[in-house]
Amino acid sequence: MSSYELRDPIHKRIPFDSFERGIIDHPFFQRLRFISQLGFIQSYVYPGALHDRFTHALGAMHVAGRLFARILSSSSIFEERLSHEDLESLRVRVRLAGLLHDIGHGPFSHASEIVFPKLQSLPLNWEWWKGAPKDRQAVHEDYSVLLIQTLAKEGVLEAEMAQDICSLVHAEALPSSWLMTLSEKVPNLQQILKGLVSGEVDCDRMDYLLRDSYYCGVAYGQYDIDWLISSMGVEELDDSLVFTISENGVRAFEDLLLARYHMIDQVYCHKTKAGFTHYLEQAIIQKEIDLVIPTDPYEYASLHDGAVIEQLFESARNEQNYWSVHLMRRLTPKRILRLHDAVEAEDRESLLKLKELCDEGGIRWFTHSIKKELTHLGEGPDKAQKIFVKKKTIKGHALVPIFEYSDLLQKYNEKLQFTDFFVLREDIGKFEEIR
Repeated sequence: MSSYELRDPIHKRIPFDSFERGIIDHPFFQRLRFISQLGFIQSYVYPGALHDRFTHALGAMHVAGRLFARILSSSSIFEERLSHEDLESLRVRVRLAGLLHDIGHGPFSHASEIVFPKLQSLPLNWEWWKGAPKDRQAVHEDYSVLLIQTLAKEGVLEAEMAQDICSLVHAEALPSSWLMTLSEKVPNLQQILKGLVSGEVDCDRMDYLLRDSYYCGVAYGQYDIDWLISSMGVEELDDSLVFTISENGVRAFEDLLLARYHMIDQVYCHKTKAGFTHYLEQAIIQKEIDLVIPTDPYEYASLHDGAVIEQLFESARNEQNYWSVHLMRRLTPKRILRLHDAVEAEDRESLLKLKELCDEGGIRWFTHSIKKELTHLGEGPDKAQKIFVKKKTIKGHALVPIFEYSDLLQKYNEKLQFTDFFVLREDIGKFEEIR
């Protein structure tokens, strides 16, 4: 039973129970109040974009619960093969995975990941890992696992539950033996639950598109969440569970896809945000500010946006610190051109000409490249979860892969890759003279 609820501009009311409140009240989670959802730079473009990871995580928990309830009601397989206690334990895990999926974000969200340490240096319980840790730089999902494991060490979460939550938020984390046993009774169960948290139509994406568009004051991210959830379900196919969407729900899914497409193009990759992101990265790399990402979970949990912003303000007092000065005084660079990789040969030639033109004229420039996967649907069995449309037939219905059913999905299932070419603001006049 839910004992508490809070008001939310996106979902109106978000109920939660006393156990969930204990996790929400933990310092690890409360820290997300001070980690901006879109990075403080985004508010330079959209002044209303001041929301944080805290509210997004609460929204994701709420949507995760709605999605779980929907798939349970869509098929009798769960109640036939699993006990009420098992189903309740799964519900708790899915909601907490939605709540904790972003708990590992660093200051300014993704921007600080350029100085994250190596994955192998994190004090993780590698018994929860699929094979040996890869030789790569850590990302925020790795820190999410670290903090969730720490919650288990503190006794806030049971170890088995914590491991299952990690397996739902991180592709390289293993589920517990308990969840693997349930997956023998309901084939592909763990992957179905994972799809609710980090899949193609998941609680994360469903919340942040609506939330980000609301706070940015744009209409691009809108879609019908209620209709989309009501159209979703699961069915058995080839002795395994797969996600389904009813025929009248396909348009709602396409709206979600278009919302993501336009939010990436118009908001997340806005030219001013891209330029200032480069400034912030350079301020970190050039050591204008002292941002060291610790591997200790408690030291990491003490990092937040405000502490780093104060460093930037202090650094900007020194006129020699170019990147900090221009960032904190909002002195923008000039984007000359956005080069789309869809026409690779033409783009490469244009980029080369721009670089040569600027180098010959002594004009300082930089590029900011962005690569986004709109969806992995249609890319093969190893790339994405399978989603099928329940297409009505004379004998009942047939399951058709959504990528085959939706012409719009095929059209927009492109890789969003582009490079912005910028000139520093002090050299804009020189560029205009020689272009």
